Amino acid sequence: MATIISLQFGCAKDDDSDDNENTNPESITDARDGKVYATEKVGDQVWFAENLNYEVPASIRDYKAQQSWCYNNDEENGKIYGRLYPWEAALSACPSGWHLPSNVEWNDFLISKGVNQNELNIEGWIGTDIGKRMKSTSGWNDDGNGTNSSKFNGLPGGTYSNGEFMDIGNNGYWWSSTQKDYECSYEYDLSFNDDRIYFGHWGKTHARSVRCVKDE
Repeated sequence: MATIISLQFGCAKDDDSDDNENTNPESITDARDGKVYATEKVGDQVWFAENLNYEVPASIRDYKAQQSWCYNNDEENGKIYGRLYPWEAALSACPSGWHLPSNVEWNDFLISKGVNQNELNIEGWIGTDIGKRMKSTSGWNDDGNGTNSSKFNGLPGGTYSNGEFMDIGNNGYWWSSTQKDYECSYEYDLSFNDDRIYFGHWGKTHARSVRCVKDE
C-alpha cells in the first residue's frame, strides 16, 4: 500500500448538494469518563463529529495491541486529535450504544456525500473533492485545510507505529471494523496534499484514529 504523504503506505465531481442536508448536530457524553462529543446525523446514521479520546482501561490491557496513545504521549494532543488505537482496541473503544464503523457504513457515509458507488470497495484514492470536504478548516500543513462542508471535521491526527509517532499535521487515518485478513484491516485516510480520500488496509498493530457510529 502506498503512503499518503509519505502516504503510509476517472471520476465525476462529487455532488456537494446534500452536504448540508439531513444534519442534526448534537452531542453525547461518554459515561465512562465524562467527555462530551459532538455528533452529526448523516442520512440514517449518527456519527461522532470528532475523534474518540477514551483511554482503554488497564483492566483489558492484556496484550500490547490493546492500548491507546495520545500523539507524543501528550494529553493536550488527545484533547485536539483524540487518541490513537490499534485495531483490536478500536473494536471495543466506543462507548455503549456506539461502535466502530464497518466498510459498509463508511461507504454509506461517502455515498450520502455524493461519491460514486462504483468507486467504492476498490483500494485507492476515491472521489475528486470529498477529502477536502471532510477535512477540518484548520490544522493541516501547507495550506492543506478543507471546507468541512461534510461536517466530518477530519483532523490530521497522525499515527503510532513501532514505537514512533508520525504524520501529525499531514495525515489522518481512521479504522474500519472490517478486516482484510488475519494481520490487516481496512482504513480511510485523508492527506494534506490531496482533496480525495484514500481507502486501503494496514497492519492491525498500527494505531489509528477512531470515529464512532450509533448502534441501530
